[in-house]
Amino acid sequence: MAYPLPLFALAASVVTAVAATVAAASAPVAIRPADMVAKTRVEVDYALHCQGCHLPDGRGIAGKVPDLRASLGRFLEVPGGRAYIMQVPGVATSRLDNDGTARLLNWLVVEMGAPASCKPAPFTAAEVGALRANWLRTARPVRERLMQQIGALPIPQARARRPTCPT
Repeated sequence: MAYPLPLFALAASVVTAVAATVAAASAPVAIRPADMVAKTRVEVDYALHCQGCHLPDGRGIAGKVPDLRASLGRFLEVPGGRAYIMQVPGVATSRLDNDGTARLLNWLVVEMGAPASCKPAPFTAAEVGALRANWLRTARPVRERLMQQIGALPIPQARARRPTCPT
């Protein structure tokens, strides 16, 4: 019995697809470099500890949760802003240890926008540990004061050399 050409073509396509899937599944998997594993780890930490409120892209919720993309870098430009970032309840009371928190904050500075006017020093576990021990039970007044300072800053300009941010 002769099969119609379209049915034969369909069967051949299915056999080819199955063979390709089996071949791909049995191919050796390359081990990812350590930096890729670290990036994946910090992305998982963000998903588990931050994105529930700040959302996957950091935009937050207008009027309730700050937009990390618009505010994180600006806080690093004013005195006290760096400490504030580590003392807000969500950071200070997270289940991440000090190393994990420092790693996550350093990643956030890169991913959500570093300050344009200065170059921040990397966050360290020791710094995180010292500051989160005195976390802000009421962050709003501190945030409002810092936002006034940020409002007085000049509009950021890109520069080749940036001074170190204040602490």
